[in-house]
Amino acid sequence: MRIYFRLTLIIFSINLNCATFILYPDNFEKVATNESRSEINKKTVGINVIYKLFNDDEEELPSPKRQNEISKMLENFILKSGYISQVKSNTESTEINCDIIYTKKIYPHGGLTFLSGITLLIIPTMFSIHTIIDVSFKDKNGKLLGRYERNAESFNWLGLVFLPAMPFYFPEVEGREMHLQLISSIFKEASLNNILK
Repeated sequence: MRIYFRLTLIIFSINLNCATFILYPDNFEKVATNESRSEINKKTVGINVIYKLFNDDEEELPSPKRQNEISKMLENFILKSGYISQVKSNTESTEINCDIIYTKKIYPHGGLTFLSGITLLIIPTMFSIHTIIDVSFKDKNGKLLGRYERNAESFNWLGLVFLPAMPFYFPEVEGREMHLQLISSIFKEASLNNILK
């Protein structure tokens, strides 16, 4: 019984010893995401999402399932930003339409990953993901009201040395916060430019 417990503990620790660090551009201003925005005249927005995936600068065709997951994720973060009252995937019955190009560029580090695997994660490995969100706001007639782009880069480290950092820089939590910041920043600027009024 103890052998199974130890084996489970080792496998668990190997799989949960990663930490993610987010790097925003120098001019990026973080948005307070927990504020109430009740004073804003919130609109209903329709979104059309195009997902582009690059692996080491080579474009890959994302699966329809993943395309749908990205659309749902962006809908969720647009609502959480507090600038919109409702998000629809059907753009026909909305006040404002958004064409969103979501680009994800993954840069694995093959040699480092190989060394890390041989040493059973004693030597850490890393991969980075460059995320770009480009939003074009349009009115009911298709007239362009404004276009905004935000980007950030996440560095995901995997190795036993990062086990103590993992609870503070958990990949899923850091990724959610990054996406919420990028979306909130775009919708804040659109609101300041009176696009959402």
